[in-house]
Amino acid sequence: MTEFVIRPIGRVLSPYKTRKDVPPLGGPAVIEVFEEFAAGLLKLEKHSHVWVLAWLDQAERDRLQVIPRGLPEVIPDNLHGVFAVRSPVRPNPISLTLAQIARIDGRRIELDRLDLADGTPVVDLKPYFVSRDAAYAARNEPIGQPANREVLRESLEDQAYRFHGERCPELRLAVELYTHFRADLLGLIEPQHVEVTLPIERSHMADAFIGMARVSLGRGTLRFGSSRQVRLVCERGEVQYRLNGETFTLVSSTIGAV
Repeated sequence: MTEFVIRPIGRVLSPYKTRKDVPPLGGPAVIEVFEEFAAGLLKLEKHSHVWVLAWLDQAERDRLQVIPRGLPEVIPDNLHGVFAVRSPVRPNPISLTLAQIARIDGRRIELDRLDLADGTPVVDLKPYFVSRDAAYAARNEPIGQPANREVLRESLEDQAYRFHGERCPELRLAVELYTHFRADLLGLIEPQHVEVTLPIERSHMADAFIGMARVSLGRGTLRFGSSRQVRLVCERGEVQYRLNGETFTLVSSTIGAV
């Protein structure tokens, strides 16, 4: 078999010293590109997001199946092949993270969030292309579940922001509402099918739910109604919330009954 030589082009500068210290979704970090590769950064500022490929030099390389984080180890069905999950355990421990560029200062690239520990070798940078990389219709079956409510809320806000592009009050309200829905009604799990009906004037909330729940006008999972009530439909329980002076209803019914 052919073996390849990979040269680091830079390193991660992060307040998190070990992989266990890194929050589930990562945190602010800097990539310092080595001087010999600095010319490769020319016009990187044309892009808002970048794919970061790094080498997890402490990761295991001799296992092909793992139980993903968030699943109990006592259940054999929870075993997954490493090519079906994002575990650092893999034959070639290359990590892939999409990050937003906050600032470029010479050879230093400041990122909004990176899930890598301090000193991790960076092996490549590639710009994120909306025309090629965005797959809004992509679907994933749930693998695990968030560790707790706050991790869920942070993940949902990140997904909503990546679609809408602004952390506005309506986005934050949608995040809180969907966090209640997922945490209190569904026990943190991700529903495979959900329907949302919004008042016609709440377009920012619509963007947020498209980002978080992958609902769509064309598929009929996102709708606009004449009622001022926001309704989310799944196949469990019914809960009412009062947020920011408004009442929202999370409805249990058969999908399609809205």
